[in-house]
Amino acid sequence: MDAIAELNRRLANLIATGTVAQVRHNPPCCRVAIGKRMTEWLPWVEPCAGKTSTWNPPTEGEQVVVLSPSGELAAGIVLRGLPSDTHPTPSNAPAEHVTRYPDGARIDYNHATGALRATGVKTAIVQGSGRATVDFPKAQFTGDVHVKGALVVDKLLTYNGGMSGRPGAGGRTVITGDIAHSDGRLTSNGVALDNHRHGGVQRGSNETVGTR
Repeated sequence: MDAIAELNRRLANLIATGTVAQVRHNPPCCRVAIGKRMTEWLPWVEPCAGKTSTWNPPTEGEQVVVLSPSGELAAGIVLRGLPSDTHPTPSNAPAEHVTRYPDGARIDYNHATGALRATGVKTAIVQGSGRATVDFPKAQFTGDVHVKGALVVDKLLTYNGGMSGRPGAGGRTVITGDIAHSDGRLTSNGVALDNHRHGGVQRGSNETVGTR
C-alpha cells in the first residue's frame, strides 16, 4: 500500500458511523458494524467516569460514531447518542428532557411547565441515613401506604373510610384532650355508651350492678 492510500485509509477511519453489533459489560466494550466491516472490542464514552461516574451501556442496533484519532479503528472509542429510524428520540418537544427504558419505564421533565413524571416503573427504593423532606403544598397517594415507624401528624387527621387498629406499646391507646362524637353509636366492650341501662338502681349511696 502506497503512502497516499494509507493516508486516505486513516482519514476515512478518523470519524465513522455504524451500529452496535455486540456488547460486553465486563470489561465494558462493544463491537461496531461499519458497513461490511466489524471493529474490535472498543470502549464507549460515558457522561462521567471519575469520582462521579455513570453506567448506561449501549444496546445492539444503536447508532454510534467511532472516533479513531490515529486513523486506526482498533484504537477507536465509541461515541453514543445518535438517533436513527430504528431508535428515534422519545420526544420532539423543545422543553422536555426524557429518558426511555426498554421495559417501558420513562422519566420526563418539562422545564417549561415544571412537571416531573416517572411512569412504567415497577418498584422504587429510596434509601438514606439522614432525613428526607417532601415539601409540597399538597400530596396525594393513590395506593395503600404502610408506615413501619412512628407516624406523627402535626395538623388535623381526617379519615373517610373508617379506622381500625390494635393496641400500641404497653398495650394501650392513649388520647389526651376532649373527644366529641355524633351521628352513630359509641360502644365499649359491647356496651353502647350513649344508650344503655343500669341494673339494681336504689336511692342513696348504693352502687349499680353494672350495665346491659
